[in-house]
Amino acid sequence: MALKRQRLCQRRKALGYSQERLADLLGVERSTVVRWENAETDPHPWHRTRIAFALGVTLEHVDDMLADVSVAKRRGQAMANRDQDHDASSAAAARPELLGDLRSFLTDYLTPPARPTQTPAQVRRSVRRVHDLYQRASYTSAARLLPDVLRQATELSDHPAGPDRRDALRLLAAAYLAAAKLAAKVGDGETALLSADRAATAARLSDDKALMAIAAYQAACGLLRMPGRAAEAADMTRSTIDHLAASGSAADPDLLSAHGALLLLAAVMAAGQGNAKESAQHLSQAEQLAADLGTEQNRLWTAFGPTNVAIHSVSAAVHSRRADQALEIGSRLDTSRLPAVIVGRRAQVHIDLAAAAFMSTTDRPTAVLHLLEAERVAAEAVYANVQARAVLLDLMTRERRAATPGLRPLAERAGLLA
Repeated sequence: MALKRQRLCQRRKALGYSQERLADLLGVERSTVVRWENAETDPHPWHRTRIAFALGVTLEHVDDMLADVSVAKRRGQAMANRDQDHDASSAAAARPELLGDLRSFLTDYLTPPARPTQTPAQVRRSVRRVHDLYQRASYTSAARLLPDVLRQATELSDHPAGPDRRDALRLLAAAYLAAAKLAAKVGDGETALLSADRAATAARLSDDKALMAIAAYQAACGLLRMPGRAAEAADMTRSTIDHLAASGSAADPDLLSAHGALLLLAAVMAAGQGNAKESAQHLSQAEQLAADLGTEQNRLWTAFGPTNVAIHSVSAAVHSRRADQALEIGSRLDTSRLPAVIVGRRAQVHIDLAAAAFMSTTDRPTAVLHLLEAERVAAEAVYANVQARAVLLDLMTRERRAATPGLRPLAERAGLLA
């Protein structure tokens, strides 16, 4: 039985290193790197420090990669595994380095909040701006602003009493939701889960049920970015959906949008688990809620509406490995109906279609064209979006330069090649 340290191997590939190049950097023979990746031997402690430096990760991450040994998969199975558990390929594609300042803020437990320096109206504008940047797929700008926005919201929520405190807590929850969304998008599940949990706490203190539901949605997204926790994500999503269904959400557009977003997430997860019937039921229920909502809206930055249901139908088809169905739905999809700010969601369609094209007939040229279109729609789509980068990694493993002349330049712009 062949074994493989997939995460170690994929991290090397993500940096554009051959086994020979990594061996040169570490001062060892190529055969040594091969044995490490095949889990035949373990690096000595002094080699682990050099590996961490060469791969741009911490010693703890090196230990995690060395401990993660799995049976080697046949070629062509990587996409199925990624759909279900966001495994080694996604881990290699993640860009958690974008979130360094955010993680520093989240782990600063000793600095007490200062007196508010911004008015509630100013903090509200800042929170809206960071959400808008995220939805416009301006991920680097959002990451740069988030720590200060969170600081402002924290300071505001720490002092007011009465109704003002409730509004401040809602703003704090919304700010943490933006952090959770960004962390999940770039592939940092732990930061996404921590941010979502803090959003849930603030939402609960403000007694805002819709924000609590969105926090559950984002917590599930964070869990999906963490190996082996997809089942937890599915359970959390189902329980939140059941709670909303039992308590009723139709009278409140915010609750209805949160309910619809959770149904769409559940549909994609069920598809990835091979449960096509459950996925179709969730999509049908979401479609009904979108009809009840009436128009394309963006309440609580969910972008929930009829077009978003269709977009998730494409995603569900990809996750269930029904590539032809995904391509057929995509050919009829009109994303121009979405609100103008929803740029990242438009790009997501092309990322899903790239995965479908690669899966359907290993159609590399069409897959590359879709990724290029995603980049055209949203410049940072391939640079920061972990799913787009994972598809790009799959394409790079089967590169044929004559057939895909745009692939290598795209990988270079995405930072996947040294």
